[in-house]
Amino acid sequence: MTAENVLLEDTQWKAYYRFLGFMAIVLFAIIPFQAAVYFIAPPPKTIVDFFKVYQRNWMLGLLDLDLSLTVDNLIFMLVYIGFYNLLKKYNKPLATVGLVAAIISIILYVVSREGLFSMMSLSGQYFAAASDAEKTAIATIGQAMLTIFNGTCFDVSYVLGGVAIIIFSIIMIKGDVFTKATGWTGFIMGVLMLVPPTAGQPGFILSFLSLLPLMVWLIMIALRFFKLGKKS
Repeated sequence: MTAENVLLEDTQWKAYYRFLGFMAIVLFAIIPFQAAVYFIAPPPKTIVDFFKVYQRNWMLGLLDLDLSLTVDNLIFMLVYIGFYNLLKKYNKPLATVGLVAAIISIILYVVSREGLFSMMSLSGQYFAAASDAEKTAIATIGQAMLTIFNGTCFDVSYVLGGVAIIIFSIIMIKGDVFTKATGWTGFIMGVLMLVPPTAGQPGFILSFLSLLPLMVWLIMIALRFFKLGKKS
């Protein structure tokens, strides 16, 4: 690779890191937004009530089924790519495992959110149905989607996300691209994510507690990405 190509690649990565700095701020903002939605308009308890929410306010229906967290996960994919590029020089095999775990985690999460837009369609079909039998069949399909929503795919996705963060955090601690504090904050968050929120009250408590280091960690990596992306 010529010196000119190396300089071009470095410039491109700097621009990407600046972009990731902004994305980390977006990820930070999503957390209180989603929490506010959850407490102000908590998800309905029954499938018919879900259908009614979609009829009254389709955007609220999407938010109740984690639209913002789906966007959150897709943005995180970009962050993980940045981590991999920065940390592979310290331990490429481990960084590769971390990236693969992250990719699988995000794919499984998106799969678990199949009902996100499908429920909107089912809602319209339910209230347009001509008979109780049709409504029952549609409600059954919707209930199956809600079961998948917090099922195996979601649980594995959540735990793999924690594993990916732990792996990248270990490399951060041993390297010098990110501060040791950033690495340890990420490590603590990743450990708290090893129990999915669906695992009863302990899972819910641990998932809630993981938000505290997550918010601190996002600010830390945002500042670091901005610094790495600073123009020479």
